[in-house]
Amino acid sequence: MALICSGYLKCNPLNFTSYSIDGDLEFLRCSDCGLIWRSPASLPVTRIYSSEYFDSKNYLKNRDHKIKKSGWLLDIALNQNREIQNMLEIGCSVGNTLEAATLRNIENAGIDISGYAVQFCLDKGLHAECKTPEDLLAEGRKFDLIFMQHVLEHFVNPFEVLSTCTKLLNANGLLLLMVPNSRFCYAVKNRGKHRFYSMTGVGAEHFAYFDYPSLRKVLESQNFQVLQLNYPFKVKGPFSLEFFLNRLFRRGLSWFNADQELLVVAGRQ
Repeated sequence: MALICSGYLKCNPLNFTSYSIDGDLEFLRCSDCGLIWRSPASLPVTRIYSSEYFDSKNYLKNRDHKIKKSGWLLDIALNQNREIQNMLEIGCSVGNTLEAATLRNIENAGIDISGYAVQFCLDKGLHAECKTPEDLLAEGRKFDLIFMQHVLEHFVNPFEVLSTCTKLLNANGLLLLMVPNSRFCYAVKNRGKHRFYSMTGVGAEHFAYFDYPSLRKVLESQNFQVLQLNYPFKVKGPFSLEFFLNRLFRRGLSWFNADQELLVVAGRQ
């Protein structure tokens, strides 16, 4: 049995330990790169992204606030490149980021494997499709920004997804990623009982977990250059006290491994 990172980061395929177990769901940790992977035996454990799934996650709750927060993330990307004209969101869900992009006059498109999510976006007048990144690549489409918020961990092989992203980006294109933080203190302490790794939490949906060092390695292996790790102190554009305090708070949480999320902006090398 070998973990996926052995084929991309040259990790020793036998150098791993069991990290968490909850029933049929097991995660393994690579001792070389630090990535945490779903065990091959538990790969068949999955969850269907139906309307019931979206209802259970309360995706529609506080939607205006979520649109504002997605806008802040777009502003962080714009802080690196003010020339962003269009964007793709992989895993667009109910379209919060697509609406935030529209408010910033950024041409946008979203894709999702959930027919329910895509139809919800279409009913809102948003541009969403039930397609994969590979479908868009075959169509020859290109983007200035690819946005993935809590999506990369849902792919069995995140290396392949990122490789496709490099081909979908324009020359000066950016990738903005948010993923769960494997060093989140409560997840580390509770392991299989924490929602990251449990059957009743999101464990059945996720296939990989990252920390900042391992995420950097994964991105660099697929010809990305990391431009921003974590929330920046300064952002160009009109000053917003609420946005500034939010960034400051999130950076503060990370000092104590108390932030559940990682934020990275990367560009093509």
